[in-house]
Amino acid sequence: MRKSRSLFTDAKPRRTGALVYPMLLILLLAVIVALNFVNNGRVKLLNEDVTITSLSKDLEKFRILHISDLHGNEYGANQSTISTMLKTARYNAVCITGDVCAPDGNYDAFLKLIDVFAGRVPVYFVAGDEDPAPIAAQPNTPERVKADYVLAAEEHGAIYLDSPQKLTVGKSAVWFCPESMYGLDIDSSRAAYQARHTALTNQPQNTPEQAAQLQVIDYQLAVLDQIDAAMKEMQDSDVQIALTHHPLTETTIKTLQQWSGSEENAFLRSVSLVLAGHYCGGQVRVPFAGALKAPDSANISGWFPQDNLIQGLSTIQGVTQYISPGLGVSDAYPIPLRMFNTPSITILTLTSVLKF
Repeated sequence: MRKSRSLFTDAKPRRTGALVYPMLLILLLAVIVALNFVNNGRVKLLNEDVTITSLSKDLEKFRILHISDLHGNEYGANQSTISTMLKTARYNAVCITGDVCAPDGNYDAFLKLIDVFAGRVPVYFVAGDEDPAPIAAQPNTPERVKADYVLAAEEHGAIYLDSPQKLTVGKSAVWFCPESMYGLDIDSSRAAYQARHTALTNQPQNTPEQAAQLQVIDYQLAVLDQIDAAMKEMQDSDVQIALTHHPLTETTIKTLQQWSGSEENAFLRSVSLVLAGHYCGGQVRVPFAGALKAPDSANISGWFPQDNLIQGLSTIQGVTQYISPGLGVSDAYPIPLRMFNTPSITILTLTSVLKF
């Protein structure tokens, strides 16, 4: 005979939570990953005013489009996401601060990016630490010292920035300069290159490697001459925009001060704005908290670094610097993706108006 359950016996609870909660968590994670994937295909346009108190009227509202860390990514066919977004935007020059190639060295996306602008406004670029060396000895073709991606970019209308480039606006001038030139002792560098040139020339054997090295030295000597001539032409009233891949830090600027032997060194006196990249906005960001971690290669490495040292506009030792949040993903971080970090480019507007 079957025993009936007592009216006063508690029914065993169904353990649905053991399955429901993990499934909800998995579903939530899947939604976050999907949304992040979609977000990483977008590009956000940022706007930032940069105050230069001595700015001339000709350069008031001069706009620079700053792009960094493409890492070979393509946003829409032929960079259509970027070109569509910028259809009504106004800017006078484009500055690209390195890491333009894909990890395998492919630079097609970089050329497509240049094609968005070339012919309308000048495009200046420098190489990043994850790009192939822009200048190198090439024994098989010694007459070519520039890397293929640099030559291709120049063929598409961009300017590789290894010496200052002048852009005249009315009666005023903006100089776009490689940041590396400001810590350069031109006379000492020229003497070192010439000594190396003489040593190579006097070697008994004439090898392809020797010819390629001589070509690089000739190129670098020509660059030194261009830098020297440009620095002599620059006026105190001119605006100098320095491009670098790695952001400047207090340590970098103090080193420049020690090298010059003065707190009022030429770099601090002459540069109006430094444009940099490299950090990709921290790559992984925590909502309402900022970057999770700085790359180990930075002097600001650590968890939850001060955000204006990772991206955005800041002033360090009197030097105004803008660090682009970037577009792609850097090998400087252990996690190879952007999280809560929309790829971004920025229009920087020069103004003499003080911000409060």
